Amino acid sequence: MEAPIGFWAVIAFIAGAIAGSFLNMAIWRLPRRKPAEGILWTLTNPSRSYCPNCHKSLSILDNIPLVSFLALRARCRQCNAPIAWRYFWVEMATAGCFLAILLHFGPTLNAAAYCLVFAALIAAFFIDLEHFIIPDELNSFALFVGIARDVWGIVQHEAVHALLWGWLPRSLFGAVACAGVFVFIQLLGFTLFRKEAMGDGDVKLARAIGALLPLGQALVSFLFAIGVGAVFGISLLAFAAWQSRGSEAAKEVEFVEEEDAEGDEAPVTLGEIALRGLIYMCFVDLAVGVAAALRIPAAVNVVKMMQPLAEESLEAEDDFEPGPTHIPFGPYMVAGAFLAVFAADGLIHWYLRWSHLR
Repeated sequence: MEAPIGFWAVIAFIAGAIAGSFLNMAIWRLPRRKPAEGILWTLTNPSRSYCPNCHKSLSILDNIPLVSFLALRARCRQCNAPIAWRYFWVEMATAGCFLAILLHFGPTLNAAAYCLVFAALIAAFFIDLEHFIIPDELNSFALFVGIARDVWGIVQHEAVHALLWGWLPRSLFGAVACAGVFVFIQLLGFTLFRKEAMGDGDVKLARAIGALLPLGQALVSFLFAIGVGAVFGISLLAFAAWQSRGSEAAKEVEFVEEEDAEGDEAPVTLGEIALRGLIYMCFVDLAVGVAAALRIPAAVNVVKMMQPLAEESLEAEDDFEPGPTHIPFGPYMVAGAFLAVFAADGLIHWYLRWSHLR
């Protein structure tokens, strides 16, 4: 006798809340780790959670997802200092995401794969929102899960995962195509404005989304991301303009600070952007990382050569102070991908009927 869907819904919500508690730790630790610290060391470090105000370790009762936060009324049990609401919303968002995916796909392998990927995307959402970076490990994890799900579908002869042209996995084609879209945006932005219009983290995030979602859904997710970003971006700009009206001096200072910040940036060329894009589209970065993890000498040497550049990049990110109108695009991509899972197919079918293509 199969378990009712309500049972699986409860399991999905509880699993999502527990996963959200783990993601809170990842969101805190990943942006603050040193270059030499791998993701496994960072996430498996046995140090217990503690209050940043009184530095006392939290008990098991203080770490129950959702329940502890509400029971403690968003305050530390020891010193009564306030706890950021971000911890609650990460757990609630993950629980809600898992529940929505379970109700959409049912208790299937698809649901498990999508939950794993969106757990990584939720962490990327909050890290990018606060630090304007997306850790490579999150994008790589989401990419590998998407490819693994597709490979399993190929092995099981699932029609949705049939090889393209008889030899190419759908996930690889989608990853390359979606990464290519964002590399093109990078090249176009640099050509028009002579500066990088989009970070490499967004390219890698697009690659991961393209590996999991069918190509049509992935492309629609980018349209959703632009739409959501436009709404929030215009609202934020309007609010910033309202706050700074009549303050010409503040505007002048802000302009000078932006000029100085741009002057400190290392020069970049169109060829460098194209080369980086080609590396991501050909998965060279992942191949080197896997080979280095397997202790292959050549790959280890490449990683060591890139270590100083990674440290300089982290220092530059630490020095970067986003202004009130700076908006990271990664969170909108995550929101667009989530919307696409549920609404993209309907939108595509509507457009095909409207345009008389079907």
